[in-house]
Amino acid sequence: SAASDVYKRQLLKKAFNISSKRRHMNPNDLATRYHLLNSSFKKTMIYHIGIDAGFFTEYTYMLHAMLYCLQHKIQFKLYSDDANFGWEKGWEDCFAPFCEQVHEPFHHTYNTHRLPSWQALMKDKKLPKTKLLKWKLKVTCKNIIGKALAFFTYGKPVRLNFQVTFNPNQHFHIPELGIDGDYLHTFQKLTEITWKLNDTTAQECLQFAASLQLPPQYAGCQIRGGDKITETNLLPPEHYIRLIKEKTALRDVFVLTDDYRLFEQVQTLAPDIHWYTLCSPDEKGYVNSAFTQTTKELKQKQMARFLSSIQILMDASVFIGSITTGPSLFLLKKFYPDINPADCLLKDFPQASVLPIPGRGQVATEFMQGNLKL
Repeated sequence: SAASDVYKRQLLKKAFNISSKRRHMNPNDLATRYHLLNSSFKKTMIYHIGIDAGFFTEYTYMLHAMLYCLQHKIQFKLYSDDANFGWEKGWEDCFAPFCEQVHEPFHHTYNTHRLPSWQALMKDKKLPKTKLLKWKLKVTCKNIIGKALAFFTYGKPVRLNFQVTFNPNQHFHIPELGIDGDYLHTFQKLTEITWKLNDTTAQECLQFAASLQLPPQYAGCQIRGGDKITETNLLPPEHYIRLIKEKTALRDVFVLTDDYRLFEQVQTLAPDIHWYTLCSPDEKGYVNSAFTQTTKELKQKQMARFLSSIQILMDASVFIGSITTGPSLFLLKKFYPDINPADCLLKDFPQASVLPIPGRGQVATEFMQGNLKL
């Protein structure tokens, strides 16, 4: 239709503006200011992204490391050659670069996530002590070797992932970047610096979006199946439908889901809503460990589709999401306070947003027990 052609042109124009902006470094641009500030620091950290967690968990850890470096005046560099969400270059497979990247392969083995402290591990009731201690010892040895290799490679002490400590419950003050506020304010600034799709990915996203023929105004939500079943009690699709009808008069809804059966379910449950998705009919729930082992071509396609879904949700007039899933939590944090969490009160969101998965699961379970009128 003429309306959807106009919308496609607007989308293309928007994407073109983004990519042409990137070509001319604007000194007032936040990414440029970050680049200049970051390059001015003498000490160095090399952060390894895409080790073993889902995309948004890895992305959030990276933002925390960037923040740690800004606070301690350390230059942040990235190693992503083996990133589990990439297929060739790592970060730059999908995104525009925002800092210097290194390519020494020792980071693959010796630059790993920080483990819980010895005390915290000893308190863990679930795993046998000897197993935990062996694991901690092995990782500690790896960290020491990593530090030594980094010293010999770069000729100076370099900080690695395991040295990042992060406390979200504080006031952040980095005047050069206009950061002066709490964790969520700071998180939003850091996404502004880092969340820039490269031109190829941006084009692919536009093609995906155009194929859906969404109207200019629509709502969005994420309904999760797959490996999340093992982590938290999933919200029933009925709950999302009720929230959508409560929060908005819009009846066009885009769903990010990893299980096509859930998409079929919402269509049956709410035939008065026009549902859209990029999930393909053969998808039966996403499992991160399976995704990280797929072939290059398939991974590229899946990642483009995933990022397109995220972009579509970012542009939705209303988004409803759970605090227990990576993509939804990211979107809720990015657009706070103008958000609709599905399983947490708005006033509790800032506290809930920084909890580890079990803690967020707890908040969500308690909220649902109090609120489910099904």
